[in-house]
Amino acid sequence: MFAANGVTAKCRAVFGKRLSQSDYALLAAKETVPQVCDFLKNSPRYQKALAAANSGAIHRAQLEAVLGKSAFDIFESFKKFDFTKSREYFKFIVERLEIGQIVSAVGAVFAGGADVYIAAVPMYLNRFTETDLPELGRAKNLAEIVSLLENTHYIKVLREPLINSAASGKLNIGEIERDLLNDYYFRLLGKIEGDFHGAEKKELKCAVLRSIDMENVVTLYRYAQFSGSSRDNIGEKLIPFRYKLRDDVIEELAAEKDIEALGRRLAKIGYNADGDNATVELLAERVSQKFYEKTLRMTKYASVAYFALSESVWTELRNIRTVVEGVRYELSGTDIMKMLVI
Repeated sequence: MFAANGVTAKCRAVFGKRLSQSDYALLAAKETVPQVCDFLKNSPRYQKALAAANSGAIHRAQLEAVLGKSAFDIFESFKKFDFTKSREYFKFIVERLEIGQIVSAVGAVFAGGADVYIAAVPMYLNRFTETDLPELGRAKNLAEIVSLLENTHYIKVLREPLINSAASGKLNIGEIERDLLNDYYFRLLGKIEGDFHGAEKKELKCAVLRSIDMENVVTLYRYAQFSGSSRDNIGEKLIPFRYKLRDDVIEELAAEKDIEALGRRLAKIGYNADGDNATVELLAERVSQKFYEKTLRMTKYASVAYFALSESVWTELRNIRTVVEGVRYELSGTDIMKMLVI
């Protein structure tokens, strides 16, 4: 059993095994997915997960599945010794991943492409989720998805929009995802409010709200630039929990026409990112990762370290996915490096 200091120390130890900038440079220089796999097999983070992998035969989806499970296993392993309040966050890690799967299943069933969804379901996750993920993909229509969700807490969010979509033949998958995330963050912040006190509660809420701010930055930029939505209505599209994104700040951010200007505007409110940010997603992730790295070095609270570590681990997986895609499409190592959050 670990006390809070032990959990924080373990979080830092796990974070210390992350891929370095030089590791990414070597990965980006690889010419094939098997070469990427061989490199990762010798890295401290992934050598155990990939020990039995046949590098010569592995393909992209298999590699991503193995790495995804290895990341998930990190947090499952914490449950064995972490008896601080931070262990409760494991349920929210599961739920956030589950929401992604539900959104994918709804979209796939509606579009008639559920076979692709079923083939990609992370079965290691299924034993922890409220929903039976493969069964969602086997649904013949949205009405069947409603039935499958009936005994889960998701039904109160999804019943009405899915029934309406089934009747109208129109589906707004973005609104489905936003409604699920609104409910997720409402309950996560409520859990923090009830379980933590004083400086720890303040620091943990700050970390979560900063994360929400970056999700909202991505959303507002997309809507402002690409959807043709009135800027007056953008606030309705955002997750309704904020840290630094006051209404006037949202208005200013929505008025920016390019990523560089958006980055300068964010820097004025303390959201700084390094590097050449070609997309709003890259900008937001770099802002967040800079904060998580600092948090893992400085925090004394297990719950905060656990949250920062979880976000950093998923960022690393996205980086590896970017490398794999870049290698598959024969991009130069220099171009791949520009797309990574490091």
